[in-house]
Amino acid sequence: MTVGRLNVPVLFFFAAALLCFSFSAGAAVEPGATRILPWANGAKACFLLMFDDSWPSHISVAVPELEKRHLPATFYICPGKGEYRVFHDAWETNLWRHGAVYGNHTMTHKGVADLADARREIGGCTEEILRIIPGKRPRLISWAMPGVEQGKWNISSDELSALLGEYHLVDRPPFKGHGAVYHMQTAEQMLALADKAIAAGGMEYVIFHGLEIKDPNRGYQDFWAMKQDVVFPFFDGIAARRDRGDLWVTDHISYHKYATEKETAKIESLVCTPREI
Repeated sequence: MTVGRLNVPVLFFFAAALLCFSFSAGAAVEPGATRILPWANGAKACFLLMFDDSWPSHISVAVPELEKRHLPATFYICPGKGEYRVFHDAWETNLWRHGAVYGNHTMTHKGVADLADARREIGGCTEEILRIIPGKRPRLISWAMPGVEQGKWNISSDELSALLGEYHLVDRPPFKGHGAVYHMQTAEQMLALADKAIAAGGMEYVIFHGLEIKDPNRGYQDFWAMKQDVVFPFFDGIAARRDRGDLWVTDHISYHKYATEKETAKIESLVCTPREI
């Protein structure tokens, strides 16, 4: 067997996911052979589900349907937005206990007037997430810049980068080409992204806003509401690909940590004898 040393920055968190040791009798492998898995659980690819803007349908439709299929997702919340405040108790006491990972989408989704306002919008949202969900302080939180009208975002890219670093925020992949309803209208189109990731061994994602609410009939829907007869088959397809070992479905920060670990992981063999590991 082999004695090896692993140079992995956060070894204790990711050891089980990153490393696979094979000692099967009669297998044509070197005793103690070690490999770094491309994705957690040996999956072929990674897939992310994301939901923007704190819409009511996230509470009544998205989280229950995701929970049925054991699918995690990142929800980019705006704690000062009207829709959030109406369902304040659910966001603060319920959803994050059922697989919803919260990301920063600013306090109000109204833009920023200047650097001081940006601190209130961005820093304030981070503080709300840290207050709501127990855990390490500080810790990495996913960031998604809100889409606002021209002239409503009045800080430079350098100022934004500095704030993201100050508040330990990790920028998510871009909305372009990945928005449900806006870019993709069918389950087949969204599942094609998952199959693309599987074929390439990479990562793909879909960003939702609203989902269709059927009961109660409010007479209106959330912004860019994806029909249930589209999104539920999509969820089923993602879960099926996960269950057969093709996809690791996770939240954005877990993906970010794993990808960072994978890029820096090294395996160094120190001693190899038939009696030692």
